[in-house]
Amino acid sequence: MSDVVGAHNDLHSDQGAVRGEHPGRSRNPVIKVADLAWLEFEKPDLNRAEAFARAFGFGVAARSADELQLRGTDAGAPCVLIRRGPASRFCGLAFRAQDEIDVLRLADHVNAPTRALPESIGGVAVELTDPSGTPVKVVAGMHELPQLPGQQPHVFNFGHDVIRANATQRPPREPAAIQRLGHVVLQSTRYIENLDWYLDHFGLIVSDFLYYPGQRHRGPTMSFIRCDRGSTPSDHHTLAMALGPANRYVHSAYQVSDLDALAAGGEHLRDRGYVRSWGIGR
Repeated sequence: MSDVVGAHNDLHSDQGAVRGEHPGRSRNPVIKVADLAWLEFEKPDLNRAEAFARAFGFGVAARSADELQLRGTDAGAPCVLIRRGPASRFCGLAFRAQDEIDVLRLADHVNAPTRALPESIGGVAVELTDPSGTPVKVVAGMHELPQLPGQQPHVFNFGHDVIRANATQRPPREPAAIQRLGHVVLQSTRYIENLDWYLDHFGLIVSDFLYYPGQRHRGPTMSFIRCDRGSTPSDHHTLAMALGPANRYVHSAYQVSDLDALAAGGEHLRDRGYVRSWGIGR
């Protein structure tokens, strides 16, 4: 490791928990969720929301006067639900359970009723609220939307493997077709309590903790959290949680085919007058 103090020094994933530190998992979770299902928002103007969503790269799964359901090209349920509301706001998240039995098990544990999801989505849900006040659903049994054609990655030559010769390629400036919802980041004033709640109820596992530089002894201030799928690989994080001065949604991330699609999609958004910023995710 570098001797330069920075955000990626002394990672939990490098050393594991040392004596007395948070273990990064629950001893006996109620259930183990399979993935993040969707995010929910309110927007006052669904026409503007749809225009941006299409430019960003979403497909529209369903549209009514009061709701917009957005999807990626992967098969499955919609990954973003937007309802008409008085102001723009984040309204919560939903995890996909392994099956409907897990939804019933969780509902029984928290003494909450299960509810049928709208017919356009199908399935059943139990509704909870985390310690920071964020609404959280756990869902199962939704209708499966069929897979859609996606953007094809470009062809590259590597070393002696020349599979493209005498031909140029230029990524078109077009929306970066969203494949699936990747992760969501939340900020909490009750970070450890909130973290434990997600691990205990949903069987999530911390992939990495982050600490203030040189102050690991004070405990973590951010966690990158993944679904426990046993021997099946999962994303490094499905949920990230940070300590902060307010309880709020920070951002969400979506998978696209490759970096060229991402860059060209950014140019497409800029050409249409949207303000963008660049960051790095893995």
